[in-house]
Amino acid sequence: MTNSRPLRRRVTWPPRAADEVFDVLIVGGTWNSDGAGACQVFADALDPKRFAPRMVAYPADYGRQLSYADSVAVGRRALLEAAEAAERRVVLAGFSQGAAIAGDLAAAAGHGALPQLEVVACALIADPLRPAGAGIDGDPGGYGIAGQRPITDIPAYWAAAPGDPITALPAGNPLRSIADLSAYFGLGSPEAMLRWGQSLLEVATRRRLQRWWSPRNWRTWGGAIAYARGYLFDGRHTDDYLRHGHARRLAEALNRGVAEEVR
Repeated sequence: MTNSRPLRRRVTWPPRAADEVFDVLIVGGTWNSDGAGACQVFADALDPKRFAPRMVAYPADYGRQLSYADSVAVGRRALLEAAEAAERRVVLAGFSQGAAIAGDLAAAAGHGALPQLEVVACALIADPLRPAGAGIDGDPGGYGIAGQRPITDIPAYWAAAPGDPITALPAGNPLRSIADLSAYFGLGSPEAMLRWGQSLLEVATRRRLQRWWSPRNWRTWGGAIAYARGYLFDGRHTDDYLRHGHARRLAEALNRGVAEEVR
């Protein structure tokens, strides 16, 4: 599924020439900055005549040495610098934590906040901020565990495996509290533990918690154990993107997007 809202600014997707090549900047997932797995399958399935994929390195951490929020901040800077330095127009792509980074930057570019960038599209795998209903293989249900971030005015493609709690979590699932409360999780030092505690207080006092327990979500209150098992043991967030072809089809959707514009 691509974004279909009315355009408010110049469209940057159509190729300037029939043989134009785009740089595809890919950001890996947590503890997987090298892109092995879904990112590699996605990159390998891109049309080599039109796309030049490469990984953007960043910590990709979640509380071991660096908190998730700090890792995302470093990743955003790295991706922004790579996009600014690119000699060609770019496609932003990523998996999981990397999808959050790439999607946020694409959304900012779509809003006109980064006029120095020429972002033509974004392609996101297991995005923790995927909007409800977005998906190249149809609606997998739910939306991102951290909430919803729409991307406007830039073609956006999402690969989302059904049952993946990171990107397809029901609105009323209590696992949402993990995303709300763990952004600054860290036990590596007393300072890290204090910062995490301060962040929990800030989230609570500023009412930033997702209201998964709202009565309007009562039909989806259950299932936390099943979704947790899917993440921890059943490969819903990892293996499914390979064995069910989601990562490959994301690349194919991007390939078709270029082909259709060239006609």
